[in-house]
Amino acid sequence: MKRVKTLAAGMLLLGQTLSGAAFAASVTLAGTTVDFTFDDALLGLFGPASVSGDTLYFTPVDFQAQSLNGAGFALTNQTMNIQVAAHNGWSFAGMGLLERGDYLLLGTGSTADVGGQIRVFDVANPLADLDASISTTGPLNLTGMPTHNWQADAAIDLTAWNDARVLNVTIQNLLLVSTGASPSLAFIEKKFVGLTPDMMAVTPVPEAETYAMMLAGLGLVGWMARRRRSAA
Repeated sequence: MKRVKTLAAGMLLLGQTLSGAAFAASVTLAGTTVDFTFDDALLGLFGPASVSGDTLYFTPVDFQAQSLNGAGFALTNQTMNIQVAAHNGWSFAGMGLLERGDYLLLGTGSTADVGGQIRVFDVANPLADLDASISTTGPLNLTGMPTHNWQADAAIDLTAWNDARVLNVTIQNLLLVSTGASPSLAFIEKKFVGLTPDMMAVTPVPEAETYAMMLAGLGLVGWMARRRRSAA
């Protein structure tokens, strides 16, 4: 009986381990000069990811917030982490984020807004980080039908980190709406998120051994030239 219980417990533990592995998977998508790595089980409202050039982008379908008839504030948020690794011969000059969507405001006192933050740290030096706020490029104050488009962005200068090889990027997104007295409605939806590192080519610096070989070669050429002149 004891052996049966032990076997059952082992099978349960194995099942839990396999189940966890099935729901959590590290995915790497290759860009032109960088690779993006993330856990596809933790993307949440962002949805599936794709790459075009050096842009990792998402096209969410359920990332929205709404409030009806004086219900007050409604907040929808999601945060994700992405590791961005530079290919050989490239370094980071900056990190940019672009978002787009639409919104609808009806009635007096209805508001909509987009917020959040992008935060970056060097995986080799995680105690220092840089951040920037996500803000809309214009006010979200148009009312009535049809829905109106919005755009938001954020950018971080990384030129001081030109020796960083792998960065961890955290994207925190907020959608916020509120309504006034009835009848009123506020709705906002996120439809596109694009993360694009700004990359710059690195000129390789010859190693000390290479310099030594070059100097030795030049010395040999000079010695041969002098020998020819002496022979002449």
